[in-house]
Amino acid sequence: MRWLAVIGQVTGAVVAQSLCQVMVPWIPVAVVLGVTAVSNIVLTRVRSRVPVGVVLWLDVLLLAVLLFYIGGPHNPFTSLFLLHITLAAMTLRTGALWCMVATTIACYSGLFFWHHPVVLNDMVIASGCASYAWHLHGMFLAFVTTAVFLAGFVSSMHRLIIHQDTVLERARLQAEKTAHFAALATLSAGVAHELGSPLATISLASSELLIALARPGGSPGAAEDALLIQQEAQRCRSILDRLNVRNACEADELVVAASVGSMWAELLDTAPSAVIQRVRLADLTRQRSFLLPRRSIVQAVAILLNNAHQADASGAAIELCFGNREDRLEITVKDRGQEPLPQVLEHAADPFFTTKEPGAGMGLGLFLVKSLAVRLGGDFALSRTPDGGTLALLTLGLAAPGAREVAR
Repeated sequence: MRWLAVIGQVTGAVVAQSLCQVMVPWIPVAVVLGVTAVSNIVLTRVRSRVPVGVVLWLDVLLLAVLLFYIGGPHNPFTSLFLLHITLAAMTLRTGALWCMVATTIACYSGLFFWHHPVVLNDMVIASGCASYAWHLHGMFLAFVTTAVFLAGFVSSMHRLIIHQDTVLERARLQAEKTAHFAALATLSAGVAHELGSPLATISLASSELLIALARPGGSPGAAEDALLIQQEAQRCRSILDRLNVRNACEADELVVAASVGSMWAELLDTAPSAVIQRVRLADLTRQRSFLLPRRSIVQAVAILLNNAHQADASGAAIELCFGNREDRLEITVKDRGQEPLPQVLEHAADPFFTTKEPGAGMGLGLFLVKSLAVRLGGDFALSRTPDGGTLALLTLGLAAPGAREVAR
């Protein structure tokens, strides 16, 4: 744009002198054009180190100098000041923008008092009559009004566009996360389908083995092992059945009236006993009941408890607390395991991110917890505790669709 300004100024000066018989002061005009051209060359090399505001202020001063030698307020190209105000509204912060507006108004005002008149043939263009003077003052008033409203309007529109871009970017990221979740749901459904047949075979074989070992001469120890195999196979079968049901449902699970006590009771049935034995639950007597996708929340809490159990091998208690604050349900799980590294806290909820040994986990548990929180208008975060260890905070927006409070 600054190179186009140089070309336009040269063309305008040549056309004004050759066709309109305007006496152009070429020495000051050449100096202004030379400064603009040299600054263009310098800026192409140090562009990243020069603030945009500095360049705009330089352009305003160069335009003021050019108009000073060619008619001042009589020159119709005083309206080019508005171009710099528009550019400032698109690129500068609020304080710098209004400093730019004040600078351009000051330059325009100064041109009324100090300028070289335009010489057309042998005639000097000046404010010779009262009506022309009123016209110039009216142009100045129109310029000030236009400059103020243009700066305010363009800057507001620019901020609105930036806000909309931010919202669209968040929506795009959320759509990507939703697509990841859908892909994982499809993958889990396929895994459930593939594991169904071998689990059925294991269950059948363990039943036949139990019958054989129950006959006279069977080994009691082997019978106990066979019974354990059958129980674990049935437990896996139950998990896969629930997984299939969840994948067959829509993304928004039907909500049910659930209290903290009912969710804790379901955790007792689903979570491993070794994990449940370590949990220290906060007092439930003052907790309220809510309409929530209970099964999803129970699954998320089970994931958090299992992670805490694996992170802390000391056997210390794992603190679980349900609470509500205004329109949010807060679930916290605190363990005393090894203090996590900052990069682990930052990427813990990313899909397929895990610190476990190969084969010990796929890194999807916390991702599922995070997806549930986002779906219910909440959030999930891991943080360090003052006494060492990890605090997992799951917040669920009760005002979001699919979650609201039930009367006491």
